[in-house]
This record gives sequence, C-alpha cells and structure tokens, in this order.
Amino acid sequence: MNKIVFVILQAALQMAGSTSLRLIKPNVVALEVSNLSSFAVLLHCGEQYGVEEIYWERNGESISQTGNLITVIIDGLHGGNFTCHRPNRDLLNYTLLLVHPVEFPKGVLIQSSDREFISCTARNYNGQFHCSWKWHQERIQRAVVYFTAIRNSSPINCTLHSDISGLTCIDTDYCRYSEESRSINLTLFIRNLYRLEEHHRTFLIRDIVKPDKVSITKIQDDVFEWHPPETWSFPCSFFPLSYEVKVVPNNHSCDYTGSRVEKNETNETHYKVKFKKAYTFCVRAQDPLTKKVWGDWSHHQQRKHRHTSEK
Repeated sequence: MNKIVFVILQAALQMAGSTSLRLIKPNVVALEVSNLSSFAVLLHCGEQYGVEEIYWERNGESISQTGNLITVIIDGLHGGNFTCHRPNRDLLNYTLLLVHPVEFPKGVLIQSSDREFISCTARNYNGQFHCSWKWHQERIQRAVVYFTAIRNSSPINCTLHSDISGLTCIDTDYCRYSEESRSINLTLFIRNLYRLEEHHRTFLIRDIVKPDKVSITKIQDDVFEWHPPETWSFPCSFFPLSYEVKVVPNNHSCDYTGSRVEKNETNETHYKVKFKKAYTFCVRAQDPLTKKVWGDWSHHQQRKHRHTSEK
C-alpha cells in the first residue's frame, strides 16, 4: 500500500506549493493522484482550537479518530466531507477533500463533436458570452465546485445557471470597436461524488460570435426577405452579416444535403426561390469578417395551398 501524508492547512498549502495537494478554494482541497492507491491524509481542525476535545465526522457519520489532528485513509476516489465538532456537536470547521485523478480520461462531462468539453458562444459584440457543458447521464451526484473567467489578469463577472450546466459572463472592460488582442481563459472545476475534474477553455469573443436566428418574411410568391437578429450589434456598417440561403424539398430539415437543393451565400437580405415544387426556405447568418460560426437556421415551409413558418 502506497501512502503519502499531507497536512490540510490553508497557510501551509499556500507556502508549500505542493503538486499533489491543491487548495481549490477555502475549505476545499484536491488530492491530485496519478493512480488509485491509498493515501494517508493528516487533517487539522484549526490552530485556534488548541487542545480542545474535538470529535470528527466523515460525510455526516462519526469516525473513531479524535483530537485537533487526525489521519484518515483515502482509498481510490473515495474522498469526503470531514467536519470537526466540540463534544456538544457545535461545528468548528470542515474540509471537503476531493480526489483529482490527473492522468485519467475525463468522465464527468461529455465531449462534444469538436472535442471540447465546454462550448462558448456570444450573440453579438457587447462583451457578454455564454458557456455550457453536458453532464454524463450516469453522473447524478454532480456539482460545480469552482469557476473563473480571466482576461489580462482581470476577473470577468460570471453567473452559474440554476441547472449547473452553464455560465453567463459579461466582460465590462470589453470594447466592441477595438481590436481584441487578449484571450479569455475559463477554468471550471466540477465533481461527481468526490471525484474532481478540471476543465479549461481559451477563446476570443470574435471567435465564438454566433448570430441569433433571423426573422423571415414572405413578401410575394417565392420571394422572401429577412432582417438581422434584433440582438445583433449595430450599426450594420461596422458589424456586417452575411447569409446562407438554402432551399430544400418539403418535409426535409435545413441540414438536408441530398438532391434538389438550392443553395447560395449572399450579403443581400432578400431572395427569389426558383424551386417549382413544395419546399422549405432556410436562412442563417454569420459574421463575414471572422467566418467562424454560423447561426441556427430560420425556415419557412412553402406548400401548394398553405404555408407555415418558424423563425
């Protein structure tokens, strides 16, 4: 059995800079391991409690060790929430001890098709952006431990969504009219039970801008027009948009790539369809200066005797 002993003291952690034990935030510590052996960890209730009579609990259940300093064994991913109490059960202090298997495959979040665990988008250039992630369906005791977004050493204000599957952030120092030279660095610590995972995403706002859906209007038979999303940055002379127009056979989605597809990219905001049979008319927008992300499709279904639309 391999054993390594650490003292969980905030001051000691900050001075020692240990690569195996890491302070995530006050009272939350990560034991970083490269294998799932057993480790002995020395817990300290607090200098201020001197030689008081102190009892301990692990995840709400009493353990046999007593005193200001105790040693606990951490097996595999079985960390715990350790609390120290006076004999009358008054809470004195606590340490949430998580296990971070640093050389293991990620297993709490689901990787997207672009091989990222965190997806970030911005609707425009006002400095606000959203980041989201998908929890593995088998991770049912999950939580966000800590998150931070930083640009040029300055923190960005972020709010965690109520479903703990995303963040909304606003960079109040961001100027939409100037060249963006410094990246945003997002760090996310999440856990399932007592397993900790660390995720990062680095990006510029211009690289994640995704315009909202456009609003389509039919102005006459087979002629359509649309307008930039209401959420897009103005003036359009400074923040232009380009559009992809697509006409697909009726009852097919806008992502259809089969036969009889009419497709075009344009800077105009109107289009005449050449399709002779029932069809679905689709439009989506993109920033032509970055050419990074297309917005979602808006579509209008044109049938022989009636039509419906979705914007």
